[in-house]
Amino acid sequence: MNPTPRLLHDRFLFDAAFNEVRDIDAPVREGAMFGCPAAFVGRRIAFCVYGSGLGIKLPAERAAALLESGRAFAFQPYGRAAMTEWVELRIQRDRVDEIAPVLAEAVRFAQRDHGRAS
Repeated sequence: MNPTPRLLHDRFLFDAAFNEVRDIDAPVREGAMFGCPAAFVGRRIAFCVYGSGLGIKLPAERAAALLESGRAFAFQPYGRAAMTEWVELRIQRDRVDEIAPVLAEAVRFAQRDHGRAS
């Protein structure tokens, strides 16, 4: 038996974020990545909820700009090394609408990646 407590992912935060992108003109669907609730375009991930933060995949230069501005943190799920195309945003569920443009950007980035993979 593993004595390490299981990390709980904020499903309500995910639902709030997913509601912000569900009407974007892209085939966004719900799924899971390593047990985290996640939003996908095809097989490409746009964002997920890890614990109480949003892990968001963006172009590397955009992710770096968010990190440099102090608006985001390095996304390091399960203690892994920071990933260049990922950031973590920490926001309350009732304020997710404030980051809707970033979530939409992540969906469009995933859509662009999905189109290249097809």
